[in-house]
Amino acid sequence: MKKLCVALALVGTTLALAGTAAANLSVGVNDDAAKDAAVSAWFYSTMQSVGLKINTLTLLWDEGAPTEIAGAAAIDQAIAKAKTNGVTIELDLYPMHSMAFTGGTRCAPSSDPDACGDTAKIQQFASWSASVAKRFPSVNQFVVMNECNQPRFVNPQWDSSGNNQSAAICGRALMAAYDAIKAVSSSSFIWGVGLSPRGNDKPNAASNSSTKPVSFLEALGKWYRAEVAKGRTDGFMNGFDFHPYPVPQTQPFAQGYSDVKQASITNLSRIYEAFYGAFNGTPQKTIGQQAGGGLPVSLNETGIQTESSGKSGYSGTEVSANSAGGVTGSSATEAYQASWYKQMLDLLSCDPNIQFVNIFHLIDEADLAGWQSGMYFADHSAKQSAQTVRDWIAQSGGNCTGTVHPWTPAGVAAAVTTTTKAKPKPKAKPKAHVKAKPNANAKAKNKTTTTSKSTPASKHK
Repeated sequence: MKKLCVALALVGTTLALAGTAAANLSVGVNDDAAKDAAVSAWFYSTMQSVGLKINTLTLLWDEGAPTEIAGAAAIDQAIAKAKTNGVTIELDLYPMHSMAFTGGTRCAPSSDPDACGDTAKIQQFASWSASVAKRFPSVNQFVVMNECNQPRFVNPQWDSSGNNQSAAICGRALMAAYDAIKAVSSSSFIWGVGLSPRGNDKPNAASNSSTKPVSFLEALGKWYRAEVAKGRTDGFMNGFDFHPYPVPQTQPFAQGYSDVKQASITNLSRIYEAFYGAFNGTPQKTIGQQAGGGLPVSLNETGIQTESSGKSGYSGTEVSANSAGGVTGSSATEAYQASWYKQMLDLLSCDPNIQFVNIFHLIDEADLAGWQSGMYFADHSAKQSAQTVRDWIAQSGGNCTGTVHPWTPAGVAAAVTTTTKAKPKPKAKPKAHVKAKPNANAKAKNKTTTTSKSTPASKHK
């Protein structure tokens, strides 16, 4: 992709031109299908053949069984097969139920950053996160919380006065888990938030009352500054995680979201700017090449769905074949997906803030109510994007083949010594455990709003 698109995407920032980068982008997938022992051997050998380096697996915390690590044996076998094929495992930790920390309550406004949310349950979640770190000692990377700006994952989003409360609740859970995991191993690397790319900022919306990502970061920064005023002297994430899905996927790649408070791949500077505004001058490192910057960014979920007509292995009805989802016509073809993934990799490899990008999934979900954004169809046959991604990795090695585009906030000088790409080292191999075959596409039971990542609400992120 021509680097002109990068310039268009980084409006309102200061860009410093640099030379070619060396292997600054790793590519992986986010896919629970590998929990199935019947699939995992094919899954990880296929990842290796494509050149994919990381897979994120989800572990859900159930407040009804707060100490249980459900599906641990499935994770064990996935870790073992991943290691054999040179793939790193990252674990994504968040509550199974959207009201786990809220009880469905809109909090009263308060200047106390710890006033909103169930403190006992937040501490239980943190203790569980620490037990996960102990249970899987070879896992060094954890994403804590997921799309907290969406009611599917934190509900309600708003307090009784109509101000955002999900950021404070999410921040409290992330901070508590960060401290608990670090107490197990200080070398563990914690990615924070897993922010959704969109929202509506409508507290009184009849449905899907959500928070735009820029608005969410503003609220998260306000909460954290109040925690610092109470004595917090440490940050609460080692890296920032964002999910830049294009919704609908018909939106032009170079344009992304027209709303400046939402962001896709080409609008990442909006997120960098909002993060800087939220945390500049605090103990929390910021994104960018300025003094106090260098926080790495992961894009742990993004993808373009393809239609599956004539392919075996699918069931149900495609629910995103409409203007809201954009999985229609020329925007749902294999060629469109492959082109989008290639443009994405070209652009991200020249952004020194991005450590890795994970495509949401390696293999399509068989249920058409789920996601068909994998590089392989449900029957394991390859889409065009599998070869496209393989070729890109083989030819570039993850390097920027054009011009590197660092980012600094408008009017702020770059700091040459800033290092963004510090990567955590893997730990020792864990002891073997009994293997079990789970159902990789099972939906989580929900007391309120289901939060199973395998079948997102209406499929729209």
